[in-house]
Amino acid sequence: MTEYSAAPSPPLRKRQSIGRTTLYSKRKGLIAELIFVVKAASMGFAVSKPYGDCEPYDVIIEENGRVFRIQVKSVFTTSRWGYSVCVTRKRQQKSGIAYSPHEIDFVAAYVVAHDAWYIIPVAEVANLTNIRLYPEGAKRSDGAHFEKYREAWDLLRRGAARPAGV
Repeated sequence: MTEYSAAPSPPLRKRQSIGRTTLYSKRKGLIAELIFVVKAASMGFAVSKPYGDCEPYDVIIEENGRVFRIQVKSVFTTSRWGYSVCVTRKRQQKSGIAYSPHEIDFVAAYVVAHDAWYIIPVAEVANLTNIRLYPEGAKRSDGAHFEKYREAWDLLRRGAARPAGV
């Protein structure tokens, strides 16, 4: 080798895609939770974050003496017009387990691309695995079932979390 020749470069490593790894999904979920906390606090809600991640809810909101347990979900990409949000939890490789009104009061679903929040009472999603959100409008008239919950922060102020009899 001469003094002007370059040393052999190390072999190029194949670039790995972050993809849908658990760690990446966890980070996106944490980001959505932080955005929820900032939004709710800026609206005057008292916000608490439970220590650890063992509870079925991510955040607790207090308003006028009422306490609500919120499960925060987020979606970063679209698929075929709308945005699909999983409204169940997974445990040890099992299929989705639905949240019950005894565990949480609301699902707060965040559509990142539109900076849109859907504040949905748990009773509306109790028997569902996924919901589809259409912040740009649904193509079919029956496709926008959850649009009435878009930016429905007033549900947290009114305390309309649980249906009668629960």
